[in-house]
Amino acid sequence: MAVQAKKEYKGKSHGGSAGGYNAKKRPAASAAGGEDAKKSFMDQKLAKKQRKMQRPHYEMVTRAKQIWNIIRERDVEKSKRATLVDELFTLVNGKIYDVAAKHDASRVIQSLMQYGKPEHRSQIVLEMKEHLIDLAKMQYGCFLVQKMIRYGSVQDRAAIVKCLTGHVVQVGTHNIAANVLEYAQEYLKPSQLTALKLEFYGREFAYFHSESKRNLADILAANPQKKEEVLKHLSSILNRMVDKQLLGLAFVQSLLWEYMANADHDDVVQMVANVRDASLALLATRNGARVVNKCLSLGAAKDRKRIIKCLKDKVLDACNHPSGYLVIQRILDVVDDSVLVQKSILAELNDELFAVAMHPSGRKVLLQLLSPLNKKYLSPDDLVLLEPPMLPSPEDATVLVVNYKKDPTARREELLKGLLPKLEDMCVANTAALMRSKEGRDVIVEVAKHNLSKDLEMSIVTAVLAEPEEGEEPLHTDANGHFALRRLIKETAMAEPLVTAVQDELPTWASSNRGSFVVLAFLEAEIGVENASKIVKKALKPTMGDLEKLVEAQKGTKLLLEKLQ
Repeated sequence: MAVQAKKEYKGKSHGGSAGGYNAKKRPAASAAGGEDAKKSFMDQKLAKKQRKMQRPHYEMVTRAKQIWNIIRERDVEKSKRATLVDELFTLVNGKIYDVAAKHDASRVIQSLMQYGKPEHRSQIVLEMKEHLIDLAKMQYGCFLVQKMIRYGSVQDRAAIVKCLTGHVVQVGTHNIAANVLEYAQEYLKPSQLTALKLEFYGREFAYFHSESKRNLADILAANPQKKEEVLKHLSSILNRMVDKQLLGLAFVQSLLWEYMANADHDDVVQMVANVRDASLALLATRNGARVVNKCLSLGAAKDRKRIIKCLKDKVLDACNHPSGYLVIQRILDVVDDSVLVQKSILAELNDELFAVAMHPSGRKVLLQLLSPLNKKYLSPDDLVLLEPPMLPSPEDATVLVVNYKKDPTARREELLKGLLPKLEDMCVANTAALMRSKEGRDVIVEVAKHNLSKDLEMSIVTAVLAEPEEGEEPLHTDANGHFALRRLIKETAMAEPLVTAVQDELPTWASSNRGSFVVLAFLEAEIGVENASKIVKKALKPTMGDLEKLVEAQKGTKLLLEKLQ
């Protein structure tokens, strides 16, 4: 009986009709609930629509959005779009700000600015003048201001600049409106941009500026008594920009570099601590890279480590960036902890050395290690940024001392100790491609100058003797290849092994202009020139008559024959 009672209890609690877990839902109740839910949803939808209808300009905005949905399509006929644009302008004229301020209608005015007639655009700018600053701060309104700058006429842009004057700092330090100033860098005249930028140094410079005062250095030179005041003002603005994470903007990076280039040492060091963690964002422009360079130059060891940490997993991108390579160069140049540099910087490049060597910016990083401060490879600005980092001595502030402990030559040798074998392997595997490349040819030459291994020597000989692929010229007549060959012959120990391998080809080489310069290089080589000269003279002796006929047409042949006499 007890067992039976237990079974009955179990059945009632889990499967009975009294509402257990397995009880079936009653169809009538379910249908009623569904109808109630549907009715409730429809009521909410209707209430929402009624609320929208009560908003000002509801019908006008609705029609404007319908037109916008058509004119924004790319495949709309010009005549149809023009008609609809005229209708749209008629709808919104006089109420442009009210429409632009709506999050769901701002794009309507943006499209009108893009596709409208010049008079439409001018009218938009005219109506927006009083609201421009407020509009620039809106999440969606700022895009309209950008469109006004882009599509406005010269007069429209001048009107926009006039509206911004006096409010540049307010706009430039706002996390949304700052994008308007960034966008303006591409479309406004340099004189207009300069006038706006002067306001960051002080409002009086914006209203009473002259053509001779274009940057912070000019302002400080003309007003030395105001240096402290101007720099303090600019520093406070920059700190607000840092707090609002605006360091990724180009105009902010330009201001930051001007400050760090003109401020006193203590002020610069204080700014280093504020911006070091934004190093990756600063690499976007050359001015930003200069700022990071300054941080590396004047910062302490902990600052340098923080900057290196910011570059984790981005070293290759930085190397092959038009301005980022400057920072990688500086890290290799001033950081004393070579183990940290090898693990954090060079380790990310070990498997990508060919891509780095073939890149116009990346190759400079390798060449700076292989041939430091070489004017052949670095621009004057690069060389200035790579000057030894000097800072006031702790004992005597008037004496400058270098801000690293390790000897630069010893540091480079430590870094190359692990990198050079990998560079050699890369050159052996990609000899022909490097020699035919304007970027890569210098890398293979410098690697060969450091250590011309047997493998690399054989690889170069093989590449020279190989039949060119379809569409390619032989290496000795290739635009880049013949330059690489000339340097390898003249500056490394390649002259003797190469001339021995190609002695049967020398008459053919000498018959072309570029080939003549390569043959001439054998006679001017620094190593093995005696044996090379003998082989060249012997190989060319039977063809001297033919070569003399080419003197007038080929400068290389003329110089070669003069050298042989």
